[in-house]
Amino acid sequence: MAKKENKCSVRFESIKIDSVYEVLDALSWLDEPDMKQIAQFSGIDPRTAGKVLKNCVQIGIVKEVTSGYFVLTIPYPYKGSKEQKEVVLKEAIFRMPLISSLRQFLKVGEILEDALRKAATVQKIENYDKSSIDPLIKWATKLNTLSMDLQIDDFADEGLKHKESRHQDDSDQKVVFLSHSSKDKSFIRQLTADLTSEGILVWLDEQQINVGDSINKAINQGLAESDYFVIAMSDNSVKSEWVERELNSALIDEIEEKKVKVLPIKLSECTFPLLIKDKKYADFTKHYKQGLQELIKAIKNGK
Repeated sequence: MAKKENKCSVRFESIKIDSVYEVLDALSWLDEPDMKQIAQFSGIDPRTAGKVLKNCVQIGIVKEVTSGYFVLTIPYPYKGSKEQKEVVLKEAIFRMPLISSLRQFLKVGEILEDALRKAATVQKIENYDKSSIDPLIKWATKLNTLSMDLQIDDFADEGLKHKESRHQDDSDQKVVFLSHSSKDKSFIRQLTADLTSEGILVWLDEQQINVGDSINKAINQGLAESDYFVIAMSDNSVKSEWVERELNSALIDEIEEKKVKVLPIKLSECTFPLLIKDKKYADFTKHYKQGLQELIKAIKNGK
């Protein structure tokens, strides 16, 4: 009997790229959903949802927190334009170690087929099979991620250009980057709905930062496009590793360098970190409607 060949250790599913945004929409709104919930929310069949999730986990924009339950690992504009959502995927693919290695080999003149094989070897992909990685390469090609002119700083620069253009075309249109603890998700989803109804675009970031990662790395495009970095402070968030590790002077400098104002909101009684202790905040601790009005006024009046 012939010996069964070992399968490639990495395999991407061949699916339409638009289905990714439907799944990411679901993940940005639902609380650690399973595949069936994601499929129902997205209006796609579970089999397709499963394939999308598999690809997104390998790219690194989704992670499985417990068996069969998923969360986003990146900021995401739920009601954003298709172009904004494409940039999220494009930046994530660009940051993949496999794509980084591939671009290096392409840059020194290797043809794509050879460059991909060598990149896979560098990244310790076993039993290399080009057909198993081709779906990723098709996405990367469609999103122009393999362009040799593209650099990581271009994502932030593009975000800043979009912001400048938006300010010229519609000075009243505001964008906020809403950072919060995943434990406050129920509150934040209501807040997102209320802000969206006021014409404010929200980038959602659940602080799903992996150990060793930096939020400065994860928020490139979304932060650059935003007018406000709204950080939800609560008993949940101040106890989180994210606040202990990431809410530091380097982050504040990064935010302000991109002409983004830091605006805390207080969800429950808690002690603010020193760096934002003196900043004006919207208070939701006593009355939700009052806190919402304070926040909307601060955003729309530019304060």
